[in-house]
Amino acid sequence: MKQTQLAVATGHAHSSEDTRVGKARGAKLGAMFTVAAAGMTAGAANAAITVPPELLEVFTDLATAFGTLVAAGAVLFGVIRGTLALFKIASRVFSAAGA
Repeated sequence: MKQTQLAVATGHAHSSEDTRVGKARGAKLGAMFTVAAAGMTAGAANAAITVPPELLEVFTDLATAFGTLVAAGAVLFGVIRGTLALFKIASRVFSAAGA
């Protein structure tokens, strides 16, 4: 039967708050609460602000144009990558054939 021993150090009890990582965690938690509180305050203050429909249309058009450019870039990347892959396969086939 296996026996488990528990070693207890006398003197100073160490906690995770005594390490640099523990202190960083505490600072991170405080910063997170501060940001959340500031966000809620800003959200309540900006509740009465309205965005003009023209501005929304401009940003919608920009988002559409950006999406189109990203899609075109993805297609172009795929075409170039596919062509290079075909040339690589063809070079292996012809080198294996002794050409």
